[in-house]
Amino acid sequence: MKKTRVLALMIFLCFQGSGQSVDYFAELNQPALWGDARYNSLSGAMTAMSGSFTALAENPAGAGLYRQAAFGSDLSIYSTTTFKNSNQFPTGNAFTLNAANLGYVGTEPETGWNIFFTYNSDDLFRQNLRYEENGVGSIQQQWLENSNYVLPDDLPWVGPYEDMLYQSYASDRNDTTGEYYSTANLNNTDFTHDLQRTGMKNQWTLGFGAAANKQLYYGASVKFVHSYEKVTVNHKERYTETSDLTSLRVLDNWDNSGVGISANAGLLYRPTQVLRFGLAIDLPQVYSFTQNWDTEMVASRSSVNQIISIAEGYGLLYQWSMMTAPKLKSGLTLVGGRLGLITLSHTYIPHSFAFALSREERYLNSIVDEELNDQHTLAVGSELRLGPITLRAGSGYTNPFQDGQDAQWRRSLGISLQSEGNTFFMSWSQLRQSTQYFPFSAAYTEALAITRQRSILSIGSTWKF
Repeated sequence: MKKTRVLALMIFLCFQGSGQSVDYFAELNQPALWGDARYNSLSGAMTAMSGSFTALAENPAGAGLYRQAAFGSDLSIYSTTTFKNSNQFPTGNAFTLNAANLGYVGTEPETGWNIFFTYNSDDLFRQNLRYEENGVGSIQQQWLENSNYVLPDDLPWVGPYEDMLYQSYASDRNDTTGEYYSTANLNNTDFTHDLQRTGMKNQWTLGFGAAANKQLYYGASVKFVHSYEKVTVNHKERYTETSDLTSLRVLDNWDNSGVGISANAGLLYRPTQVLRFGLAIDLPQVYSFTQNWDTEMVASRSSVNQIISIAEGYGLLYQWSMMTAPKLKSGLTLVGGRLGLITLSHTYIPHSFAFALSREERYLNSIVDEELNDQHTLAVGSELRLGPITLRAGSGYTNPFQDGQDAQWRRSLGISLQSEGNTFFMSWSQLRQSTQYFPFSAAYTEALAITRQRSILSIGSTWKF
């Protein structure tokens, strides 16, 4: 067995395929997808409401409506299921138990400012994807093309995958023409691609809400955000038409962790007891990321006496930064007294305001402008109160703002039971979207057409005292 270790001198070329990308600008720029049980059951349509700690993080003016101190916590069971678009066959499932929300709001009669703190897991990154294709193109094709007319000693400057492809004996070089080639027919490849992703986006919010008068409430908060993910990709290729190379395996492991800070402010206007208007703005979040990556490539060739050759690449600790776009939120709530309510929300995100701050990633700014359009997320929810029991339902829609992704739809249900100062909540909410996934990078292979379905079951309680 021969093992060759390769240092990726231009490691950012690899990260362009496996690390930061336009997906980060879109994913980290979203409003809170998940929150406490009441927020989830109304599909997040709570810009013009209080009574939810996640809603306070979205519009802090709601804290001004509290007349009693309150504490709440929520747990959730989260799942992601991926379907293959061609036949709607499930290609992977992932489950996790999560502490979704923790919050406290205290009333201050002397100052008139109600201070609140809330922790919220805004988004969960969980995915197990297994995708198989037969008779398609190999990921080697782009790496071979990038390698052409480059001396083997200079391949690390081209990219780690290009170098490892040669070091693992998966490819050969024609010393006369300077071209690299494979002994297998790379247009007739059978491959299995396994992706495992874990991580989450956490948010801590400290803010206040107060009453300007009996109709108008205002508030502001500071937000600290932590986002992290770990990804393992195991890609295996088999070649039925070959004179030597029979298989190739590429194993990638990388993690990305970032911290960010932001602030938001909001207003609630209540001209009558039955009507509420809400308006809030989230300022751009500034993130600083630390990323690490390593990979292994294994080729099997009959001409090497059945010995498997291995090339290992590794990346140095890598740091980069970005800024998201602002989020403008508006809402309307109609209250039917003790019978219930109907609430609507709209979130507008001009993604073109997002950009990379670090010099090496500024090439992404033009790509963000090209591939991300303005986002509009609409949500509607309703509550029906039957004595101590309240039934809830909600739905949501997000326009297809990113290239390669369709519209996202949401549906939700919930129920709660009130007993004196305590309220117990249960909710279910689901997001569904048809999208695409590129193994390693869009430059290496065709997109895999998939539908991602994310569901969350939340259980929580709130105590007023």
